[in-house]
Amino acid sequence: MAGGNIVAMKPRLAALAVALLSSQLVACAAPESVTKCGRDATPHPEIGGELLFSCVDFLPRPGTGFYLLDVSSGQVKPVIADHAWNTDPAWSPDGERIAYVSPKDGETAIYVMALEDGRVTRLTHGGAWNGDPTWSPDGRWIMFDSSRDGPNAGARSLFVVRPDGSDLRRVTHGPDYLGQPSWAPDGKRVAFTWGRPHNASNIFTMSPDGSDQRQITNQVGDDDVGATYGRWSPDSSRIVFILSEPSGTKDVPLSSSLLVVSVDGAETHRLNLGWGDNKPDWSPDGHWIAFRRDTGAWIDLFVMRPDGSNIQRLTLDGVDKDWPRWRP
Repeated sequence: MAGGNIVAMKPRLAALAVALLSSQLVACAAPESVTKCGRDATPHPEIGGELLFSCVDFLPRPGTGFYLLDVSSGQVKPVIADHAWNTDPAWSPDGERIAYVSPKDGETAIYVMALEDGRVTRLTHGGAWNGDPTWSPDGRWIMFDSSRDGPNAGARSLFVVRPDGSDLRRVTHGPDYLGQPSWAPDGKRVAFTWGRPHNASNIFTMSPDGSDQRQITNQVGDDDVGATYGRWSPDSSRIVFILSEPSGTKDVPLSSSLLVVSVDGAETHRLNLGWGDNKPDWSPDGHWIAFRRDTGAWIDLFVMRPDGSNIQRLTLDGVDKDWPRWRP
């Protein structure tokens, strides 16, 4: 659970980030700069919509930027390009602001940027890990997970804060990992990941005030496996999530697949089989699920139907991407 995410960053990318940040050097043979992120994306007018995503870039210095892909045309434009290793973007319900996580000021904090004028507001302070922001459907609150006031660095609790950084409130309490919140579009429930030491993690839901917690998945095993990162369908009836499980091979001991579960946990449908798929997000019309896939050489963006059919690759540009997020 290091770094605030149960699902670890690709080892090659993580090692590269550490090496580059520690040396503060930009290699002469570094990949091309911002224009390479999403370049030559294939137009998909039959899919449509806009996808925000993060992309590793090397100029003017190593880091990640956020980019916006117009899926219909294949055109990409930069949104946040401060190269601060920003992660976890989340759209406001009106599609005009982005909450995200950044260590740019020396702490892992939550920020909000307004697209209209680029104004950035810092929401959290205090030195703890803060991550995985999600907006309430009315746009009045942002929920996130944090290690503040926790018994150790791996423990997380859920908090809410106003989009201007005011009125911070704690929602959950406990010694375990309660993180990766996702607010249902109808506003009634919040999905989250509950992880306990030496036990498989699972998806739960709760009321937005932290009450009425219900277990939705029933994975068993140690804390390297389990269900994580639940994201709601637009009608709030289903949750797509990541399942990490043994792969059966020595080279890649764990595989990750995407599954869909009904909100009552009664029906579960597997969408794929261990292709290294991650970070799913449901399109606003409910017709597509975007995700990122580790292809072996790079991490690229894909979409598929909610039943796992009609998989389409959106990007093929030779740089790693992550956190695809449909614009409302």
